[in-house]
Amino acid sequence: MAHEAHGIEEDVYGPLNKAWKATCKAVLKDDIGNLLDYQDYLRRYTDPMELKRSSLSGAGVTISSGCFSKDARFISNSEIPEYDRKLAAMPLDINSIKDIDSVIEATSERAYYAGNIVLGNSAHVVRSHRVVNANYALECQDVYDAKYVAYATSMRFLEYFFGGGVGSTSQFCIKTQENYRMVRCMETVHINVAADCYFSASLEHCSDCMFSFNQRSRQFLIGNLQLQKDSYMTLKDKLLAEIRDTLQRDKSVVSIADLMGGKHG
Repeated sequence: MAHEAHGIEEDVYGPLNKAWKATCKAVLKDDIGNLLDYQDYLRRYTDPMELKRSSLSGAGVTISSGCFSKDARFISNSEIPEYDRKLAAMPLDINSIKDIDSVIEATSERAYYAGNIVLGNSAHVVRSHRVVNANYALECQDVYDAKYVAYATSMRFLEYFFGGGVGSTSQFCIKTQENYRMVRCMETVHINVAADCYFSASLEHCSDCMFSFNQRSRQFLIGNLQLQKDSYMTLKDKLLAEIRDTLQRDKSVVSIADLMGGKHG
């Protein structure tokens, strides 16, 4: 059964949505609603993808967004054997290679782009391209060795990860980019070895930081102000409640790129 009008099978969406809710509870301390309600927000740090139709079967084919000719043809990676049979039935002859124009024409008739490339030990992967060893993945591109992940680009070794690009070895994260070895983080850029950090950039070996920048081996910061643990936790709970309220109301919240004066909301 597909999930309403979204075309996602329930045996994929159900576990992914459950993982999203678990991630929200770990990061935001409470459930904020269903995954698909936040898809536009979570896509912001990912490379765009396109859905085309297979020239062989008419089925949907997910590809990397790019500059394709208007006459370009597409197939799913799983249709390559059928493509090979089709090509074998169209052998070149001497008239097909007599000059450059005939070579170009013959080649263009045989050229197809392959999408839906999902390889290795992968299962329950939807609307994704160039994915290897992934389980329960939605709208992922160049993602490897991952499970319960959605809206991600150029990442590896992920679990319970939603919205992000360029990084690896992270768990329970929402909308991060350029990350390495993170857990329970949200809206961060260039964070290495961190836990429980929010709306922050350029942190290394830090934990429990919010709205903090350019810090090393620090803890219990709001902005770059050092707080006692009890004061930090009280403020953190208040700020997280406000963030949850904003997300539930608007299905979006200010991004770290906005805070840094970037162009990507």
